[in-house]
Amino acid sequence: MTKRRKRRVTGLVRSGGMPLSRQLYERFRRAIASGQLRPGDRLPSIRGLAAELAMARGTVDAAYAMLAGEGYVVTRGQAGTIVSPELRDAAAFDDVATFPARSSSRPSGRAEPLLLQMGLPAIDLFPRKLWTHVIAREARRSSASDMMYPDPAGFEPLRQAIAAYLASSRGIACDWRQVLVTNGFQGGLDLALRILLRRGDRAWIEDPCFPPVRAALELARAGLVAVPVDSEGMRVGDGIRQARRARLAVVTPSHQSPLGVSLSLPRRMELLRWANEADAYVIEDDYDSEFRFVGRPLPALKSLDRGQRVIYSGTFSKTLFPGLRLGYLVVPDRLLDSFIAVSAGHSNGLNPFAQRVVAGFMAEGHFARHLKRMRKRTRRAVPPWLPR
Repeated sequence: MTKRRKRRVTGLVRSGGMPLSRQLYERFRRAIASGQLRPGDRLPSIRGLAAELAMARGTVDAAYAMLAGEGYVVTRGQAGTIVSPELRDAAAFDDVATFPARSSSRPSGRAEPLLLQMGLPAIDLFPRKLWTHVIAREARRSSASDMMYPDPAGFEPLRQAIAAYLASSRGIACDWRQVLVTNGFQGGLDLALRILLRRGDRAWIEDPCFPPVRAALELARAGLVAVPVDSEGMRVGDGIRQARRARLAVVTPSHQSPLGVSLSLPRRMELLRWANEADAYVIEDDYDSEFRFVGRPLPALKSLDRGQRVIYSGTFSKTLFPGLRLGYLVVPDRLLDSFIAVSAGHSNGLNPFAQRVVAGFMAEGHFARHLKRMRKRTRRAVPPWLPR
């Protein structure tokens, strides 16, 4: 493995109007803009550069802080400070005003998490040491049978743990056999659309909605019906007037994405009545439902479903971390065989080891304790003027 190059910056003017920290910042910024420093190159250590230039460490630290604040560099702990890998090609920079590139797509797996990044939990608070212990234990317990093809419906102990969690936390009474483990929320949505929709079928979506939902329905060639959202959630009456015979609706009733409102009880009941009368289905994306600034989490729409018209979709991306790519569906009995058959034909199951680790994490109570800890942190963030 080649060693990253280290660059030195000299030529500072010690008598003048511009502070040394600002001069140092400008030198590094120009070096990055010109391509002398490329994404991934390592900067000198603060201590070493201060000694080399005979200046206070605080001066160098201030320059590095300005570079980091504008996204030019990132700090990697003991690995030091490097030029941000997220920067554009150096040739695209303007020497007068340069800015780090911001991709319109999701960040790469190697990108540092951004402050208040949408869809990302507080992964700095995740109990990594405990998680690593569970991983090591499950690795020691692995046997030859664990190397076989996985169950397309998911690892049975994990499905049982999910069913127990949903009963206690989300008010959903279901048999564990109704739970299917999926490749995150989007994997579950794709599976449901393959079964429920034919090309041209109409589907309600919230307006505004979570962009990947719209993209998935467009790929499924559905006729999209944008139903406005107000302070009480999706305006179900508007959806009925636009497309009474729609095949399905995709909603985020507990915590609407992106507006954050909740679907009121009258509208929840109206939505379920519509689904029963229209022989339609509702895909409930229980987005970020565990965390609220005020009060306890609201019960899921699925908990009110007497006609078995709601397909409940949850994910570990917001409660644990998105890199797991594990989600789950609760499927009505009459659709269960179809879902398992299509899952088997489409992916033939997900990584069994990751499922075993999550099952162990839940069975030992670590998952519940982690959620409790995270809820406390969320409540601490409530402004003093907002009633708790």
